[in-house]
Amino acid sequence: MSTKKRIYIPKNKTNGQIKGKRKIWVENVKFLTLEEYDQLRETIKLHSRPELVNRNLLLIAIALNNGLRASDVVTLRVGHVLNKTKTRVIEQKTGKAKTLFWNNCLAEIIDYLNDLNYKDENDYLFPGKQEGHFSVHGFYEMLQRMARKTENNKIVAKIGTHSFRKTFGRQLYKKGVNVEIISQLFNHSSERNTRHYLGIEQEDLDKVVQNFKFE
Repeated sequence: MSTKKRIYIPKNKTNGQIKGKRKIWVENVKFLTLEEYDQLRETIKLHSRPELVNRNLLLIAIALNNGLRASDVVTLRVGHVLNKTKTRVIEQKTGKAKTLFWNNCLAEIIDYLNDLNYKDENDYLFPGKQEGHFSVHGFYEMLQRMARKTENNKIVAKIGTHSFRKTFGRQLYKKGVNVEIISQLFNHSSERNTRHYLGIEQEDLDKVVQNFKFE
């Protein structure tokens, strides 16, 4: 009787990202500290091809400051940012409307548009090599390359396209924003999903046990 080795696959993890020949799950991707984000930015400036520096900086700035999924970042159009302080988009995954604000990445937008050769406002903000937009996989590969260039193993271990979305949520939580509001911003189906996504569910459970005192 043959004993075939069983491979454990986490439940509800069908959206794993490709990393080499294996998949990594969203849980493997962690939020960045301010120091790590700054180090990643400086590395992008130093090691990206000159014509791609402003593009790469804007990709991560938009993802971080609006908590966007990579699929929503790469499908933005020029008209979404040109001469605007905010815009309304429909999320690719949920089909729900979301308002994006550009106040924290205006400098990156201006620098990038000055170099972008676009025809009209309907052009993709991040064009691909052929017709269409820059791919999510291309975004992920760029992050992996830049993370390795930082020579910071912590950044390498945690980086992914979801890092910026998680960083956005964790920063809001750190500032005291209610999880219910963060859940609505993320268009999550429940607060529990948000807690799990941000890694605060287990932290809260641990605190309850740690602070337990029988008296």
